[in-house]
Amino acid sequence: MKEEIELKRVVDEQCALEFVDLPRQLDPKILKCKNLEEKNTILGAKLRQKSGPEDCNKSLFVELNKKCKESESLKAVNALLMEQIDLQHPPATPLTVLQSHQPVPDTTLANKYEDLLVVHEDVKKKLIAKEDFESHSK
Repeated sequence: MKEEIELKRVVDEQCALEFVDLPRQLDPKILKCKNLEEKNTILGAKLRQKSGPEDCNKSLFVELNKKCKESESLKAVNALLMEQIDLQHPPATPLTVLQSHQPVPDTTLANKYEDLLVVHEDVKKKLIAKEDFESHSK
């Protein structure tokens, strides 16, 4: 029992000595951390200088050009598709016939006409929005 008490006392003394020594061991780590924070601040400032607004504007300009080219190619594809539709389908029933509630000889033709009319209106809206965007971006 005395040995256990003595052993506990020795262990307690060693723990107390190590505990007292902890701040001394911590000081270099704190100094290293402060040095790294300073370097990080300096590197952050350098990075902000290198990638200023001009770089951002350049990348946005590149993206805008890509989107414009994509829009132009979509216009060309749309024109080709419209030509193909014109070649594949007979002339559509005039809108006045549909609005006057006169019977249409083929209901599938009326459905196709309505579908094309919806697609046409959609394309017109997109084209107007694109033209507005292009005129505002110049």
